[in-house]
Order: sequence, then C-alpha cells, then structure tokens
Amino acid sequence: VGLNQTEFDMQTGKIVKLQGKTRHGKNRVNEHGEFWQVLDLPKRVPEWPTGTFRLQSIETGDIRWLTNDFTATIVTE
Repeated sequence: VGLNQTEFDMQTGKIVKLQGKTRHGKNRVNEHGEFWQVLDLPKRVPEWPTGTFRLQSIETGDIRWLTNDFTATIVTE
C-alpha cells in the first residue's frame, strides 16, 4: 500500500484537521472537535501497518485511531 501525501506528512506532534466522511466520523468530529495532534504509536511486534495513526483531540484530550471514517488535512508543518 502506498502512502498518500497526507499520510507521508503525518509525523508525531503535528496538528491535523479532521473532517468526517461517514456518519460515524462526523459524530466524532462534533463530539471531540476537528483539530487533533498526531501521537507516537505504542511499540509492538510486528510493526504497525503503514498508514496507522493515533490522534489526540486538542479540545477534549480523547485518543482515537485514524480510520477511513475521516479525511485528515495537515495544519502545522
């Protein structure tokens, strides 16, 4: 699986703006805000698949996995 530009740029500490694509995703954005910080992945064997990201809501502090329910846009460089 190749990385798209957003996945390639999503490094730990960056702030991303999420937009819900599905009803589930739109509900998460409404509940926890649209701005999230990219977190480190916990260590594991085997390694996490490419394109796996853990995010923390800037507004609520809630931690979630980035799924196909969202579109992410990089806010900080």
